[in-house]
Parts: sequence; C-alpha cells; structure tokens
Amino acid sequence: MEAVELSLSGVVVVIAVTAMLGWLALRQHRLQLGKRRSLLDDCSRLFDAQTVTWSGDGFPRIEGMQAGRAIDVRLISDGMTIRRLPQLWLQVTELATLEGFCGFSILVRPSGYEFFSLTPRFHYVIDVPPSFPREVIVRGEDERSAVNFEALSALLASILADARVKEIAVTRRGLRIIRQADEGRRGEYLLLRQATFDGSGVSAEMLAHVLRELDTLRVGAAAAHQEPEAA
Repeated sequence: MEAVELSLSGVVVVIAVTAMLGWLALRQHRLQLGKRRSLLDDCSRLFDAQTVTWSGDGFPRIEGMQAGRAIDVRLISDGMTIRRLPQLWLQVTELATLEGFCGFSILVRPSGYEFFSLTPRFHYVIDVPPSFPREVIVRGEDERSAVNFEALSALLASILADARVKEIAVTRRGLRIIRQADEGRRGEYLLLRQATFDGSGVSAEMLAHVLRELDTLRVGAAAAHQEPEAA
C-alpha cells in the first residue's frame, strides 16, 4: 500500500511540474509576442511613407519608401540549426530593377537549414576569393554572374568583414542583405525551447548602415552591368 501511495505521489508531482512548465512557457510566449511588435519602432523614422504589419509569431515588417527607394524590412526568427542558439535575422531588401543583370548570392556559414536564403536557388557555382571569410558559398545564374560578381568583389568583401552578415544577394529584381540582429537567450531555449531575445530592438542607425551598403551595391551593380554592354 505504501508503495502504491508513493507511486501516486510521484505521478502527482510529475503532473504538477509539467503543468507549471507549460504555464510558464505559455506566459513567456505571450510576453515575447508583446515585446516583438515594437522591435522595428526606431527604424520607422527613416521612412517617408510606410506600412507596418506583423507575422503570426509577432515579428514586425516594414514596407515603405526611403529617399525614393522601395524598401522591405523584416525580422526572421531562426531556430532550425542544431547545436546553436536561435538567431534573429534582420533582412533588408531594396526593390530595384537591374534589367538584364545576371544575379548572384553569397551565403556565410551555410548549415543547410537556411529556409530564408536565396543562395540555394542559384545553381552556377562561383569561386570564392581569398579576401572573403571562410565558410562562404557563392552562386549565380550562369557564367555572366561570375563577371558581375568579380566586378563587385572588393565592395562585397568590405561588407562581409562584418561577422554579423549572413547573406548578400544582388539580382535583377533587387538587392538584399541579411545580418544578425540578436541571439536567443540560452536559459529559455534549453528549458522551454523558446527563442527569447534580449535586444531592445533594431536601431535606426543599424538599418541606416545597411541601407547605405545596399545603395553602394546598387550603384556598383549598375556600373558593372553597363561596362560589358559598352565593350
């Protein structure tokens, strides 16, 4: 009888602990959803006109005009890679038509789980210059992409010198830079398997820096595309 009572007590304790952990996870999730909504608030002041929306997991997205440029800014929570803390990526896209430009994309430290990446959509392999970081893959549309890539390689290397940069894409439909905005807290991730980020949000200065890099890339890409035609 005592053994049965002890067994029942153990079951009750397990149920209580499980219920408490579930309640904590739900409470933490609701708090995180509230915090996430404001992560791009400081960036709003850079736009002349904008539309802000929120994804199902609470992360904001800004679509707007900045100095005559059509810009799309979004945050991507990535917890796919095994043995690594969740990452919060800042994805900035400039929608600019580069008619006839053979595009390419650069992915840093590929794991094979980058669901947000453009690089796997390209199939022509481009050699990585020695000036680039280790663990980089470069792919393009065809051999003409390699010519465009080479013309921009010095500029690309300077952007990739920032270890937080994850991907750079230059295509005929626009340009994109993805970089780390934050990293998940270890405690919450190990205990509750939740992506909890410490940062107070993306600063306008951080976004302005990425926008300047995109502007320089666009000008360089246009020049690189015109030179072969002139020749």
